[in-house]
Amino acid sequence: MIQLFGSANTKSFNTLKIRFALAEIGVAYQFTPVDLAKGESRTAQFLRINPHGKVPVLLDDDFALPESDAILWYLAEKYPGAKLLPRLDGSDSLQARAQILRFLDVASTAVYPAYSDWWNATNSDDPAKRNPAAADAALAKVTRALGVLEKTLAASDHLVGAFSLADVALASIIFSLKRRLPNDPLAGLERTRAWYERVTARPAWRVVSTD
Repeated sequence: MIQLFGSANTKSFNTLKIRFALAEIGVAYQFTPVDLAKGESRTAQFLRINPHGKVPVLLDDDFALPESDAILWYLAEKYPGAKLLPRLDGSDSLQARAQILRFLDVASTAVYPAYSDWWNATNSDDPAKRNPAAADAALAKVTRALGVLEKTLAASDHLVGAFSLADVALASIIFSLKRRLPNDPLAGLERTRAWYERVTARPAWRVVSTD
């Protein structure tokens, strides 16, 4: 039995992308919301599952796996029929898998941190702690990262060949950007906009983005 411990905010990026992957796979699982504001990730019971005290965590019977990108990779390997990763059967598939991992990194280490920096610089209850310069710098990082997608999508309908974990992760973080940023982050990025519309038209996305 698979159990996913995720943010009580089910639209939170790292939780959302795993829920998206699970919906694509079509496997039954139990979702356990963890309210970070209430300290539920710091309880002794939770720390036995993940000593780091963070969500998400996947529990597959007695196997506990934290870190969202590791969870995505594990699920794609365990359920190859979902075709979220190409099968490892030659140099082309090896390179495609490496490119997918690259885009997981882009989502997790470029776009998401920049989005977090923007949020922290603009959303303090104390106006004195807001930092417009830091917010602008964060938005510039977001724009630069999305420009990589725009160039990549000149050659394909998806980020790496067919639909994959790369699309799962990047669509999920762009969903957060579109919900929170003051301006549409995809303005002027026509290929990326078309790709995002394709990905978010998938039945699995509709399930996780509306519940």
